[in-house]
Amino acid sequence: MQTWVEEGYAIFSLEGPSSIQVERVARSLGKNKSGFYYFFKDRERFVDCLMSEHLGRLNSITRQIREIQYFDPEYIDLLIEHREAFLFQIQLLRNREVGLFENISDQFSAKISAAVIPVWSDYLDASIEVANRLWSMTREAISSRATKDSFTFGWLLDVVSEAKLIASCQSSQTVAC
Repeated sequence: MQTWVEEGYAIFSLEGPSSIQVERVARSLGKNKSGFYYFFKDRERFVDCLMSEHLGRLNSITRQIREIQYFDPEYIDLLIEHREAFLFQIQLLRNREVGLFENISDQFSAKISAAVIPVWSDYLDASIEVANRLWSMTREAISSRATKDSFTFGWLLDVVSEAKLIASCQSSQTVAC
């Protein structure tokens, strides 16, 4: 069963929910569709298992975030290490018109935000309030611009550097920024 979930999770991460078709997942695993129905009653149950997998990964990632001391490079390295989970999250955000996806996405975002804000605030050299606002903006920028190919350390560093620039401009109150 876990093999089906892992394969479905990988497909969803890269291509989104419309790619989660029984035949597609079975073909990708080199198995027949009856194997799918042995473990899952229908596609809806399978998607529920994918959401549970995502929340399970969230718990592991959140624990790891709480152990880091520096946003750069530790958090960015963590994003790369858990690239599949973050790409899955981006697919949820892009398809949040589906109530289940919005709910799971909100849970994921809230837990990650709560864990990362302290090191993000330090990275920006900004107050928690400013860090929260810039985190929301940065998360949206990543979600709207990320692709499987662009999701690299350098690209992520470029995106978060934009927020750092904004924070430094705000703290210095300089018009030149």
